[in-house]
Amino acid sequence: MDGLTREILAPLDIICRAGDSGVCAYVIEEGCVEVLRGEGADQRLVAVLTEGAMFGEVALLDRQPRTATIRALVHTKLVRIERDHVEQLLLRADPVIQHLLRLLLARFRNSFGAGGAPGQGPAQGVGQVGDAAYGEQQDRDLQASAVRTLSLARDLSHALDADQLELFYQPIITFSDRSLSGFEALLRWHHPKLGLISPMEFIPLAEKTGLIHRVGQWVLERATSDWLALRGLCPVGRACQMSINLSAPELGGDHIVDAITSSLSGRGIPAHELRVELTETIVIRSIDEVSRALGQLRATGVGIALDDFGTGYAGLDYLQTLPFSCIKIDKSFVQQINTSERSLHIVKTALELARGLGMTTVAEGIEDQVIADQLKAMGCTYAQGYHFGRPMPKSAVAAWLAHFNSGPGAV
Repeated sequence: MDGLTREILAPLDIICRAGDSGVCAYVIEEGCVEVLRGEGADQRLVAVLTEGAMFGEVALLDRQPRTATIRALVHTKLVRIERDHVEQLLLRADPVIQHLLRLLLARFRNSFGAGGAPGQGPAQGVGQVGDAAYGEQQDRDLQASAVRTLSLARDLSHALDADQLELFYQPIITFSDRSLSGFEALLRWHHPKLGLISPMEFIPLAEKTGLIHRVGQWVLERATSDWLALRGLCPVGRACQMSINLSAPELGGDHIVDAITSSLSGRGIPAHELRVELTETIVIRSIDEVSRALGQLRATGVGIALDDFGTGYAGLDYLQTLPFSCIKIDKSFVQQINTSERSLHIVKTALELARGLGMTTVAEGIEDQVIADQLKAMGCTYAQGYHFGRPMPKSAVAAWLAHFNSGPGAV
């Protein structure tokens, strides 16, 4: 509990009164307190709490008024836990956990009532809006989110067996001669009832449920299988790559290197034709495991790209310590190089840094010719974005390439 506020109380000091706002909870570090219900002559002792006990947490969590008066019995030291700190933790929790917590609090209030004992009826204020942030609309939204999360968790495992997952491929173009240099494999889930589910929603869910390893293995097998046909569309004699995205749990697993090398060798694909992409967030979550896995993969010849470069705070440190072969410049900077001086300088710096380190560069999110021309002039290696090609199923790639090759000349 280092860093939390501590309060020292003398015997009979009042800590909080019934009806007060529940702005914090307390843990008894030393001493003891008594819990009193009622007012004046009707006030009665209902509990004595000693070292290690917590109190005040229900009012803190559900924002209802305190239902008891708490008073120190002896010299007492309390650790104070602020509402803001707890709510920041809850905001990062799964919506299912948030929803279940709210249900438990409501049932506790209804079962124990304002007096804190069974059979005393509903607690005063239950069902009323504590404040705008925790009103009825938020309850409905949170419940809907929790139900959706539970449904998706149940359905995702079935999706792997029911062929509901699909890979779309977004082209990556060589700036120097406007030729195809490869693809990034992007996962899609076609849910039979909910429609297309964004990977931004179901990949974190797969990580939490442990399904990410099955999902990752499916992506690896499908991408390497599809690559056998897709690489035939690249220019003869040109080194092309298939890029796949890996998550922190996958890179932290014991078998990821073996799985990748086995998938490649089983299909006769040289290791340098695969590029693994990962974000700085993934690196931060498990730096030791990631470092070990990336070192082993790079030793086999697999390319390693740092995705969304520029959006984190420690990217330069990782470029020094991890075996990256490519930097992917985040679209938020690419799309603003003509409107933001800061974005322009970030992109220029990234390109110069990559050249100095012997790395290739990919500019993401290119949506117009003006930005493409500028990035080419700045020395960027590869282009990726809607201006060149949207993500598409494998069956649509050949038609896209024919149209692309019949278009304007070199960028």
